[in-house]
Amino acid sequence: MQTLKKQVTVLLVTLLTGCTALPGIRSNTSPSPGAQWMQVPQELTTGYAVPATSTTIASLFEKKGQDLTLADILDIALGNSTITRAAWFQAQGAAANVGSARSLFFPTINAGADYSRNEYSIVGTAIKTLYTTYGMNGSLNYILFNFGGRVSQADEAKYNMIAANLGQNTAIQNVILQTESVYYQYLAAKALLAAEEASHREAQEALDAAQARHDSGVSTIADVLQAKTAFSQAQLALDNTKGQLETIRGGLAATMGLPANVHFSVADILPESIPVEKISGTVDTLIKEAEASRPDLAAARAQVKSSEYHIHSVWAQGLPSFTLNGSASRTYLYGIPGNPYYDSYSAAVLLQVPLFSGFSTAYNVFAAKSSERAAREQAESMRQSVILEVWNSYYNLRTATQAVKTSEDLLTSAQQSEDVALARYRAGVGSIIDLLTAQSALASARAQEIQARAGWFIAMAQLAHDTGTLEPGSPGLNEPIIKSSIGKKNGGNDTNGK
Repeated sequence: MQTLKKQVTVLLVTLLTGCTALPGIRSNTSPSPGAQWMQVPQELTTGYAVPATSTTIASLFEKKGQDLTLADILDIALGNSTITRAAWFQAQGAAANVGSARSLFFPTINAGADYSRNEYSIVGTAIKTLYTTYGMNGSLNYILFNFGGRVSQADEAKYNMIAANLGQNTAIQNVILQTESVYYQYLAAKALLAAEEASHREAQEALDAAQARHDSGVSTIADVLQAKTAFSQAQLALDNTKGQLETIRGGLAATMGLPANVHFSVADILPESIPVEKISGTVDTLIKEAEASRPDLAAARAQVKSSEYHIHSVWAQGLPSFTLNGSASRTYLYGIPGNPYYDSYSAAVLLQVPLFSGFSTAYNVFAAKSSERAAREQAESMRQSVILEVWNSYYNLRTATQAVKTSEDLLTSAQQSEDVALARYRAGVGSIIDLLTAQSALASARAQEIQARAGWFIAMAQLAHDTGTLEPGSPGLNEPIIKSSIGKKNGGNDTNGK
């Protein structure tokens, strides 16, 4: 008895304090909040089957070869991206919903057949009769009028489809921007590797000069040691840049939807000059262009239109509707002499008047109106975000343009300073400190100039994306993928800082 009381007590305490002691909970969860649950289900240990739309790696390089251009990389990324494929499937599903909504404009026709075995008997007698019936029937239903409800449903589906297609455009532009950004980072890494190799050679020259002066007895061993230190630092920077180049190359492969270990090379190099003349138009002009061209903003506006039609379609559900109904059937009486049959026909125009549904229609209309207001606010929020993005990317591009000019001047002066310092040191009138300082400044200037050029192209692509004009194409390196007024001269200057 005491044991039973204890068990009942434990059960009550368990139910009142928590359920972690119930069967199956501890065995199906981790033992503590800080411990991992290591029981990975078997069906999750392997990947999903590759969709039939995916392209094999071999076929991607079959026509393009291993040396890829920007156009090749973008072509692969857009065709092999899971993001663009998912957006495309969503657009197809939305298009199918339009067809489904438009089906309300057509009649619904059904056909059927029946077969039955029947028995009847006369009460108070032993007489029983068996007979069989079989036949065919058909029916037709057609909405004649429902206060525009089906029209609103079709328009609602249409604008949802438009939003889905614009969503695919947004996905495409995002993939292009991401691919271009990594692409120019890779070109910058290649250029930086060449710059580090030049700095490595210059460090070797400084070491050779210090060793020659020490061998001739005109300098101390301190110069040689300092030159060796600078040479080791240049070697370390060169090794780091090589690793960084491979890391970015793996990221570029990932943007194309490929494994990071896929072998390919990029034939292009970072352009020595930038097309500064492509920057034209004021920021206000670009903002207006973005408001007219950004697919995500247009998709938000399409959602507002869809919400407006949804209000009307919900409202129409609480109104009367006229429906045409028709049916016809023929039934045969099998087993009766003469094999008789009879036909049945009917046709009617029905008026359906919703009288009371627990106020569901009123609630649904209120919810639809709230959703429409929320969609309007979201569209306005998107518009403000677009304006801010264009504003920021425009001035980032202006800053990047000035950075390119400044970095070029810095590189020129740093190169001249290094030449003078090396010549003075070899002539015996300069110190090793001056030479190493000049070489360090030159290496830094090279890196800054390369980053400035690559940053300009990335900023240009970002501005084209933010204005909604970043499109697929096959441009040269000096022709960023844009199609907007930022690539056209307007004959005027921005005198107001815009």
